Amino acid sequence: MDKWTIVAAAAASVISAMCTGLLLWINMRKKYIAFVEDICKSIDTILRGDSVESFILEDETLISRVQMRLKRLADITEAAAMENEEQKKEVQSIVSDISHQLKTPIANITMYCDTARQKELPEATREQCLEVMGRQVGKLEFLIQSLVKMSRLETNMITITPGNNCLRNTLYEVAESVRVKAEQKGLEIEVECPKEIYLYYDAKWTAEAIFNIVDNSVKYTEAGGKIRISAEPLEIYTKIVVEDNGSGIAPEHINDVCKRFFREGKASSTEGVGIGLYLTREIIMKQNGYLKIQSHEGAGTKVALYILNMVNAD
Repeated sequence: MDKWTIVAAAAASVISAMCTGLLLWINMRKKYIAFVEDICKSIDTILRGDSVESFILEDETLISRVQMRLKRLADITEAAAMENEEQKKEVQSIVSDISHQLKTPIANITMYCDTARQKELPEATREQCLEVMGRQVGKLEFLIQSLVKMSRLETNMITITPGNNCLRNTLYEVAESVRVKAEQKGLEIEVECPKEIYLYYDAKWTAEAIFNIVDNSVKYTEAGGKIRISAEPLEIYTKIVVEDNGSGIAPEHINDVCKRFFREGKASSTEGVGIGLYLTREIIMKQNGYLKIQSHEGAGTKVALYILNMVNAD
């Protein structure tokens, strides 16, 4: 074989390889373009908010894997958008609730202030106006303090700091804090708690949670009534019960009384703003506990708090 034949054969081989490579490149380019177009269509589907049922998620192909991740991204984005919308509604609800709570005392203060400023007003009437204004200012102060507690709890500005505490001491502390108010109404307060119950909880905030329940019992129990605070160790939790023989809660409102600012119609004449039980539930839940309410209208209410049976070994 002469050299020209060898050269020709080599050239033919090179040309054949180049043609094969070109065909492969064209084929790969077509697949790449088709792949990119499929991705773009998938992204457009998500951007339009259309159903992703057309996505092929079960196959082991590359486009299937990409579509699966795009679907997960769409689900996450949708969930975030829904959460953001819920937060907006929550903020609007809070602003509306606060405005409603502030409206009455501010209106009363304005009205009685205008009355007290009248020069010809008798001194006794002026003193009465000032007394009413003082009560309304006190109501505003109480409301603002409650709102601050609520806000700090919800935004985690208040840190629950648990420690080993004697439950009996906490319950007696709560009872003593309302005893004067209870005695003024002729109410009896009874505390039953074994001395040996030590639990791992935040003493300050747990006392606040229990106080809110006992304070409600004092408010809604008529003279001569009785309030009983007791504790019972269970297998996993210790149950703390505050029981009274007061006015009770209507059956349709049992699930509402722990909502922020909720107050039954019959409670409108009693001091309060409807935050106490809401704060109680939040405090107990932050310590992995929970709350149950049983009540019969006109026959009293039983509120049970459940705190984990746990003591820090340190």
